[in-house]
Amino acid sequence: MINHPNRSSAKTYPEITEEIARKVLTVVDAGLVNGVGNPIPGQMCVEAAVCYALGLPHGDDPKCVAPSLRSLKIRLNDSRWSSNEARAKGLRRLALAQLGSRDHLDDKEFARRVAELAIRKSVPEALRAAASIHKDPKHVAALRAAAAECEREPTRANALAARKAADAAYADADAAYADADAADADAAYAYAAAAYAAYAAAAAAAAAYADAAAAADAAAAADAAYAYAAYAAAADAYARDKSLAAFAEGVVQILIEMNAPGVEWLPLTEMV
Repeated sequence: MINHPNRSSAKTYPEITEEIARKVLTVVDAGLVNGVGNPIPGQMCVEAAVCYALGLPHGDDPKCVAPSLRSLKIRLNDSRWSSNEARAKGLRRLALAQLGSRDHLDDKEFARRVAELAIRKSVPEALRAAASIHKDPKHVAALRAAAAECEREPTRANALAARKAADAAYADADAAYADADAADADAAYAYAAAAYAAYAAAAAAAAAYADAAAAADAAAAADAAYAYAAYAAAADAYARDKSLAAFAEGVVQILIEMNAPGVEWLPLTEMV
């Protein structure tokens, strides 16, 4: 067990033990649904699964999770996963890493790091997806350059610059779609959809960065991952799940860096 001297002694939830952590994992592995669901394994969201494991009333606020992390988990849980099984697989490590974070996590610092994760990972992913199919060399270069800048320095300014580049690419692609004949309409629509996804991801990440500074809200950062995942859903469910799971794992890594108490239970996810 890891000793966390800064954790509050006035808890409103039971002590997180290995038994509880194992139960959380068992309930999560039964499958997670969109929305709070019902108090039956396989029919709950990720936060309701924690309430169930703790023996608390059915709901999505287990009290042991930091507010910023809870809001982020709810947003990720309710994103467009391809199935309940994919949702559970993508969120199982984060379901454990979040345990006990309420008494430990600096919400504002956590929200800032998650916003930077969205700018560094989700936005470049969306920008490069748009660049890979766009036909205008000028926009291709601008999108790739914006992606590189977001990776190099994940700031709100670079997220806003990425939004501008994606918006310009989208405007031209949308105009091409409007003018396209039937033979070219599908391709033009694909260019526009990809560019819009990049725009939405960059806009969400920029908003998340601002929210983190103002109100320690990490949920908005998940919208950047969702924006690209929603675009990927149209063509490839695997790409959508992979994108959302990668973002969730990025959040796990942040919790490890911040020495969140729940990370001590992560080895349980590696046991058969």
